[in-house]
Amino acid sequence: MNAARRPWLLLALTGLLLVLIVTPVLVVTAGSVLNTSFLGLASEQWVGDGRDAEALFTTKWFGYVLSTYQPQLLMSVRLAVASVLGCIVLGVPAAYLLVRGQFPGRRFLEELVMLPLALPGIVVSIALIQAYLPIRGSWWFVLLGHLLYTLPFMVRSVASAMRSFDVAALERAAESLGASRWQRFWFVVVPNLRHSVTLGSLLVFAVSFGEFNVSYLLCTPLTATFPNALYATYTFNSFQVSSAATVIFLAVILPVLALIQWLGGDELKVEQGA
Repeated sequence: MNAARRPWLLLALTGLLLVLIVTPVLVVTAGSVLNTSFLGLASEQWVGDGRDAEALFTTKWFGYVLSTYQPQLLMSVRLAVASVLGCIVLGVPAAYLLVRGQFPGRRFLEELVMLPLALPGIVVSIALIQAYLPIRGSWWFVLLGHLLYTLPFMVRSVASAMRSFDVAALERAAESLGASRWQRFWFVVVPNLRHSVTLGSLLVFAVSFGEFNVSYLLCTPLTATFPNALYATYTFNSFQVSSAATVIFLAVILPVLALIQWLGGDELKVEQGA
């Protein structure tokens, strides 16, 4: 009997998967606001908001994380926004060239753009350090590492969208009406890419904001990102502090992931309808 005839089995497996995913999130969320002695943990002296050692609930750890690691949080937001802008400027024309261009090695170039995703972060980091040593220590150096990891998401999103409709036919129609190459790209191609560029931008923001491997090796104390700070809280601080830092991280990243899911789902519905 196949799985389709056993809906209870599918429901049980789905429920188990949900529990496995949600449980860690619930634990760190509880650890960020509750007296962890109730969770069997006592990594540091508990002091509640009402200065009551037996208090159950407090939000002071969020204040501590935001005051201590605010520069790292702002740096991550800054890098994520800069990565989005950089990927739009570089990725959209690159995707157009890879889809519409007719030149030898076009497929190889497209695979080369995706190569950083297949390489360990330490390999990319060492290569960047050796190649761009003069700018090491600046936030531009860290941004370069982020762009290498995020550009493939923008290129793939836009290129896939361009392959889903007949770009050549639209451009020929615009050309017959007297539109120049620039006008065809800006007023005909780009408006049809708004959805894919938006989806790609959200993917880039999420990947950049959560990127740790390259950032950890390229950053200095002045350019450290929030994932670096999150690692530091789990290494040197208490469970309460690290939990609060995790919840702050999730508060930024989960809405972005929800938007990605919503836009991606909407795109799938359009494709199925077509």
